[in-house]
Amino acid sequence: MLRVTGVVTGIEAGIARIECSPQGQPACAACATGRGCGWQRPNQPRRIEIDTSREGVTALVPGDTLELEVEEGRLLRAAGRLYLPPLAGVLTGPAVVRLLDVEHGLWPLLGAGAGLTLGIAVAWRWARTAVPLRWRPLVGQTAP
Repeated sequence: MLRVTGVVTGIEAGIARIECSPQGQPACAACATGRGCGWQRPNQPRRIEIDTSREGVTALVPGDTLELEVEEGRLLRAAGRLYLPPLAGVLTGPAVVRLLDVEHGLWPLLGAGAGLTLGIAVAWRWARTAVPLRWRPLVGQTAP
């Protein structure tokens, strides 16, 4: 489980805006060494929106501190959904052009561009499903 702590900055229509910062609380070992993902960008808080309208949830107010967690496998699958279709499109486009036996001039480049465009459209559509994010309020902790 990757974990990070965030602070509720606002709530609107059942959607809470959370600001997370990795300083002092690395989400994984790679972040702790400075070689990790985008969470380790210098001094930039990350913003996440979560749905607070599920049943049995205590009311959140701005300033509450939450612990957010996501499974590594789900995060890896989401990254695959985002990056693999454009890569497959770039590789498949020129192969289709070659199968059509028109591999002279700019056709392979146009095939790669068309494959990339199609791959980006597929990735955009496929990656719109959110990665399940679990959260829980940290009792007795509010932001300063």
